[in-house]
Amino acid sequence: MRETLHATACPALTTSSPRPGGHFPGGHFPGERVGVALAIVGTALFATKSILIKWAYGYGVDTTTLLTLRLLMAAPIYLVILGLLLRGPGLAALNRRNVPLIAALGACGYYVASWLDLHSLNFIAAHYERLVLFTYPAFVLLLNSLVNRRKVLLREVFALVIAYAGLALIFAHDLASLGEHVLIGTALVLGSALSFSFYVVGSQRLSGEVGSRVFTCIAMLGASAAVFTHFGLVGSFASLAQPPAVIGIVALIALVATILPSFMINAAIVRIGANQTAILGSAGPVVTALLAVLLLDEVFTRTHAAGMALVLAGMMLLARGKRGRPPVTAAPPTS
Repeated sequence: MRETLHATACPALTTSSPRPGGHFPGGHFPGERVGVALAIVGTALFATKSILIKWAYGYGVDTTTLLTLRLLMAAPIYLVILGLLLRGPGLAALNRRNVPLIAALGACGYYVASWLDLHSLNFIAAHYERLVLFTYPAFVLLLNSLVNRRKVLLREVFALVIAYAGLALIFAHDLASLGEHVLIGTALVLGSALSFSFYVVGSQRLSGEVGSRVFTCIAMLGASAAVFTHFGLVGSFASLAQPPAVIGIVALIALVATILPSFMINAAIVRIGANQTAILGSAGPVVTALLAVLLLDEVFTRTHAAGMALVLAGMMLLARGKRGRPPVTAAPPTS
């Protein structure tokens, strides 16, 4: 089946299989162990983003400035990669119609979704934010049912009930102990998940037409243009002069927590398939929770552990596809 490889997004909404070329005598795919390692390390690196953002906020930087600095570092890299890709067959697949559509989708997925996600971390714990965002395939499922007439299975409804029961458990606990900030933060990150799901659903066809890497580069550059416009309207150029510590953190967010793992996840999908990558990606919220407790001194109770277990169980069930039917995968988003 066609592989959908969104390099810095949910890598696939459709079933992907490892490349069939050449079995070893034991029946193993070449590079399978490498693919598993890439998926695990890429997921772990993605999981550091919320921690790094919390650190940056500790220096007083605002959301718009932080996102602008992040894309000021990342956009030139994507531009160079796009230039190299367009020297090959990638140029032939582009036309005047799909470029602005891809850029608009990128603005939805990596401007709107990213801003909402980053801003939510002013109000809620890093481990809770990552867990809420992890449920974005629920919105993908609903949008696909409306846009593409994809029938929702009873098993998928059951999976969503389990996942959101887990979120409700944590939400009620944190709302009682931390107050209305939890309500604001939850609304922001749910808005981010919804925005990102529009990007994912809209990109399914276009990514296949132009190639995943070309698609990702154009989408990120479209998002960068939107973010820079936003900053130009409401920000101050003086705010870009941040302390070296903030610049260092932003560099880590852009390179270590975004670009590097995006290519690792992309390479993992090629080697082991999107489903297996998604299953390994379910460790992301767990890694974020561990880092949040160790590095941010966040509170993680038995209630949080029980809620996380329910969310992960629900998303794992949602990622399991019925034979002959593409599943909804839950690979790590990078808003």
